[in-house]
Amino acid sequence: MKKVVIMSDNHCQYNHLQYVLKQHPDADYYIHCGDNEGYDDQLEDFIAVRGNNDWGSNLERVKFITIENHRIGICHGHQFGYFNKEENMLEFCKEHDLDILCSGHTHVSMNIEYEGVYLINPGSTALPRGGSKPSYAIMEIDGGNVRIEFLEMPE
Repeated sequence: MKKVVIMSDNHCQYNHLQYVLKQHPDADYYIHCGDNEGYDDQLEDFIAVRGNNDWGSNLERVKFITIENHRIGICHGHQFGYFNKEENMLEFCKEHDLDILCSGHTHVSMNIEYEGVYLINPGSTALPRGGSKPSYAIMEIDGGNVRIEFLEMPE
């Protein structure tokens, strides 16, 4: 089994990165889906991508990794728009042969499984929207099983 911590949209709150790392030292992977709005070296422990507000970042916009035979895409998510967002995400997954897509941008947590594809958004640790709480996600992958849990950031 692999434990993956997923976070996004901490918007200059470097202490949120440190909190997540400290709370989950047993994680096998740390993923950041963009909008750190800090320095790239702050994300050295993360598999990280550039968000739409990461102006000075040299990070890639999309990354692909494989964990326990699951092909995972990581991106910020702003390229999917607001209308038909999930359909656009599923099309992206099909184009890139993905089992899991981790993205941010909306500041609202999401865990949708559709036709065996997981669309995961950990929410925002700093600026939640839509009545949600500041959050990040834990993904556990054990062979063919994928489990997602959302955790709230402390106030």
